[in-house]
Amino acid sequence: MNFEQYPISQSLIKEFFHNGEEKDICPSRTAQIHIFHHYHLEETESMLKGKFFETLCIGKSRKGEQVLDLPRKKLKKIEEIENRIRVKEGKELILGEKTIDQLRIETQAQRFRTLCMKYQIMVLDENTQVPIVIRWHKDQNVLITMELDIFPTPILLNEELSVAIIDLKLTADIHSTYGDYCYGAPHEMDLIQGKMYHYGIRKMDFELNPHLENRISDSLKRMIDDNKVLFLLWVFNYKKEVPEDKFIKIKWDPAKEAELHASIAQTVAAIEFYDKQGWPTNPIKTLCKDCPIFDCKDRLEIESI
Repeated sequence: MNFEQYPISQSLIKEFFHNGEEKDICPSRTAQIHIFHHYHLEETESMLKGKFFETLCIGKSRKGEQVLDLPRKKLKKIEEIENRIRVKEGKELILGEKTIDQLRIETQAQRFRTLCMKYQIMVLDENTQVPIVIRWHKDQNVLITMELDIFPTPILLNEELSVAIIDLKLTADIHSTYGDYCYGAPHEMDLIQGKMYHYGIRKMDFELNPHLENRISDSLKRMIDDNKVLFLLWVFNYKKEVPEDKFIKIKWDPAKEAELHASIAQTVAAIEFYDKQGWPTNPIKTLCKDCPIFDCKDRLEIESI
């Protein structure tokens, strides 16, 4: 496998492993969707809401995508009739009312801007959705990619001014202790993203990242070298009437670095193994149900036990 053409990302690692534990996968599905990008998963409602929130807060989502609105409530009959008339007349259409979720997300985006002033967080076009590419120092042929929501930015926490990488998260309930996004029990989460981004800013070079050359000052380099840059998940809820948010700090230490390298090595080994096998199928009902590879001969329509 050519890891310069097909680099490793934290999301790709999560396709294979969760906290270092191997996941049940369909190698063919993983390769076609997450490595070669020949197919794309249909965007879920949660993903759409997350991109909408990022667009409102920092102007864009991953790779510069924008989601400027969410699906509205169904129009009333009289409004549907009015829209048919407006189509004929070339007039602007009536939109359905915003859902309660959309209104709450918009409220949180307004809070985000207010809180940025409180914490002295800087949000600019040049420090949002920042792509970084590095070479894995354990194998120079392996490239690692990441995209940082906000970096670098000052941040004032507990009356102390620091520099941070901030990753925005939107969730139904920030107190949830269930599932992959259990922000109420962060010690149970897979922290691969924080580990990789910590590593990434320490190993970046301007040959691969010329866009960063004028953004990384000597003082920032020193702070990175002295382990004085924070990685923060900034989590906002949208399902409860009371808007809430919280920071989750992921520290960087030798143990976390060792865990990161183990995860990268495991992923590289898994990719090379399945690549030699020709990326076989492994039909699993939960994976087949939303798989976009409709012509797969092994697609599982009925689950057997």
